[in-house]
Amino acid sequence: MENKSNQGVRSTQTKTKHRILSDYLDAWAGIIFFGIKAAWKGHKTSRRPHFVYVDGFSFKGKYDGGDLDNLHHQTVYGSPVIGVQALDKFAKFASKKGLPVSTNAILIEKDPKNYRALQDTLMETGYESRVRETTDFTSLRNGEIAIVNQDAISIVDELLRYTDVPHTWAFYLIDPWGASGIPYPFVQKIVSAPRHDVMINFIYEDFLRKTGMVDSDLGIQHQSLVDYWRAAFGDRIWEELILPTVREVETSPHSRSILDKIPLLSEDEKDLLANQPSAILKERLFVLGYVHTLKSMDADIAVKPIALRFPDKERTMLYLFLTTHNATGALTMNEVLFKAKLLEYELRHRARMAKIRKTGQMSLFDTSVGVAKDTSASRPDIEEVADEIFNTFQGRQTTRKEIYQALAATELFPRDVDKALALLKKRGDVQFDGKLTHRTQLHFCIK
Repeated sequence: MENKSNQGVRSTQTKTKHRILSDYLDAWAGIIFFGIKAAWKGHKTSRRPHFVYVDGFSFKGKYDGGDLDNLHHQTVYGSPVIGVQALDKFAKFASKKGLPVSTNAILIEKDPKNYRALQDTLMETGYESRVRETTDFTSLRNGEIAIVNQDAISIVDELLRYTDVPHTWAFYLIDPWGASGIPYPFVQKIVSAPRHDVMINFIYEDFLRKTGMVDSDLGIQHQSLVDYWRAAFGDRIWEELILPTVREVETSPHSRSILDKIPLLSEDEKDLLANQPSAILKERLFVLGYVHTLKSMDADIAVKPIALRFPDKERTMLYLFLTTHNATGALTMNEVLFKAKLLEYELRHRARMAKIRKTGQMSLFDTSVGVAKDTSASRPDIEEVADEIFNTFQGRQTTRKEIYQALAATELFPRDVDKALALLKKRGDVQFDGKLTHRTQLHFCIK
């Protein structure tokens, strides 16, 4: 669900979120496709690989007011349409590559007014003949779109019976406004399924306000708002990480003493967080807390967070948390998120310029107009990456897939790893024949 404070206009953080969704959906489908293509050709079953997009909080599906960074106010479409378009694009690609796939989208919206608007959006985008109002997902034909006027949390078991099955891969977008849409048991069921990739919208602004109410004398209504966030983290992490952060960071002058009171943190995490200003420390601990929450649901997932800021304030609005069981997907997420941060920087600059133009405050000599470049972003040195890989794998025989898995928690891109392996081969530190693929046998030397 999108930000209700400005429903007709797509904000910079929402536009960036949509770019992340679109780019990763393209990458996600391709990663899985090439991973199964060779094996599938020799498979005797006639069942096609099945790809499903699930939008748990679909909202209206469009923004009549256009983009905040664009003065022309042309209608733009939201996550439901982005998801369907990505599946259609992938189905055409897979068919051309000789392995037809089946696809379906499930779009869920519990608010009746927004649900009717979503129906109108699907009609105007030409999907009307493919849309069915149903929770009998197994009855869907290839390419059909199920729309559901219910709370996604209430039908999670029906969803899992459809998506957590052999030969099916699903991408779930969990994008509510606030914490009531991400209770721990609901999210756990989704992220722990081995062929599910997930993107969760964590509204940091709302979370910060609610944790500020923790030790206040609250009435039942306000206490329930705090309890929603407690339910999102689960009791253990709430008690052992969130509450100590809320109660200690502002009062203690020494961050290390705070960190030592949080048993969930590893020594490496404490070292990385030590000596941070209180505001930065608090945010990083809160984010790390939700990473721990997701990892507690399934220790085998990779979790990638990204902060998106307000269009006109140097303050975090929301975090996106992406999860995957696929090592290639984890490294690909890094590249998608890296590009998204550059996009966000540019969009926020353009939004400020659009606001100035609209109010007529811009001078002919305003030197701030132009393409904004975020120079803070940098990429790792490939020689250092190569050295790290060699030190980890020297004397071993392995595959690129296993190397990707070992590096899933890093911020490397797939091409960073491939360049490093090519450099190692050039230096004579690793030997392999032919084109580098996930199944290529790599023989690391000993020095």
